Amino acid sequence: MPATPTINSIAIFCGSSFGNDPKFVHLAEDLGRHLAESNVRIVFGGSDSGLMGTVADAAITAGGNVMGIYPEKVFAKDVKHPAVTDLILVSSMHERKVEMFRSADAAIALPGGLGTLDELVELLLWTQLGIHNVPLVLLDTGTFWGQLVDLLENLSQQGFLKPARGIIWDIAEDPEQALTTLKQMSVS
Repeated sequence: MPATPTINSIAIFCGSSFGNDPKFVHLAEDLGRHLAESNVRIVFGGSDSGLMGTVADAAITAGGNVMGIYPEKVFAKDVKHPAVTDLILVSSMHERKVEMFRSADAAIALPGGLGTLDELVELLLWTQLGIHNVPLVLLDTGTFWGQLVDLLENLSQQGFLKPARGIIWDIAEDPEQALTTLKQMSVS
């Protein structure tokens, strides 16, 4: 029986705001705590705002290792997280994505806005092009990612995207399932 691969670090893509549903905050807290308890380093955008700050705070409180990749001088208001284990400063949003992809074995996307979409679409593209092999799980306790999943499946059915669900990306409803799914995807 082959050994289950070890995932040492996971990039977290999520909103720098909280969204309108309190369950997003609870999911972010649960994810941060679960990854810390599983000894998985979190690699995130380095902000103390919104769901980003929530994931980091929960992981830090649970004794986790948290690496922030923060684009210095990009935001009008400085929102660097003050308590992360490591903070790497970069000069642009693109450099932040590159460093996050390079520093992580896998990725999880929580609900978020355009920045989150940008991160996860570029990650999927780079994986499909073979630039790296970073599997992604869309974490959602409801229907937040439903329309994106439909779009990705339609792109595949229409011949514009290689079949990728379960190989490059998948979905999960809770942090434990997300980590298990990522480990399974890493075997493929």
